[in-house]
Amino acid sequence: MPARRLAAALVSAAIVLSAGPAFAGDRRKSPDGRIDPALLFHNYCSVCHGDQGDGRSRARNSLVPPPANFTDPALRPRLTVDYIAAITREGKPGTAMVGWKTQLSADETRALARYVRAQFVEKSGGEAARRGRTLYGHYCAACHGPVGRGLEAGATPKEGVKPAPDLTKVAGLNRERVIAAVAVGKAAAGKPGFAQQMAPADIEAVADYVRQSLLAVSPGVSGTSAHGGKASDGKR
Repeated sequence: MPARRLAAALVSAAIVLSAGPAFAGDRRKSPDGRIDPALLFHNYCSVCHGDQGDGRSRARNSLVPPPANFTDPALRPRLTVDYIAAITREGKPGTAMVGWKTQLSADETRALARYVRAQFVEKSGGEAARRGRTLYGHYCAACHGPVGRGLEAGATPKEGVKPAPDLTKVAGLNRERVIAAVAVGKAAAGKPGFAQQMAPADIEAVADYVRQSLLAVSPGVSGTSAHGGKASDGKR
């Protein structure tokens, strides 16, 4: 390992080990026993990525390369839930990112990845992207779920509307088809249209948000995601 990277890793490890309450008791769930992804992010990620997911942590100057900025619009198409979960689980060679597969269960890792995607990644972008995200949350998320993969187990669908499918598994969702689905709906599936409630520009913003943020597939992304504690295999 190059001297500069070794020094960065040692400094960042010291920062994590001195974090105190952030890792106290390795708390991973809410008082009622449910997985709390916000708590997971605080305990395992914020020391490097910052409380706002933008990489502005006290550890950033000691990490080479620096922690990934989840709010960077350029990373939005790549930072899918699947990719975030994989890097959280396995780590990323060549960076300060370690894997957490021995500390976090599969369900915890998935919940954390969804939280990062919804809380930080999807809030990036320009005005049109932000409007599309907001409108999707208002009109679509109740049935399609916050990340387009349908409602999670135990969630209650909107009254009078059938649970919607996982959008990432629907073939042929080009821009025109998504616009039509948002505007006109699909009566046979119990899906309403919103042409009367939304302006054409807003419908297009929702369609672009769905395609660019929810349907994007990532081959990979540079940078780190987190650091601290003990690596999953003791080799990173």
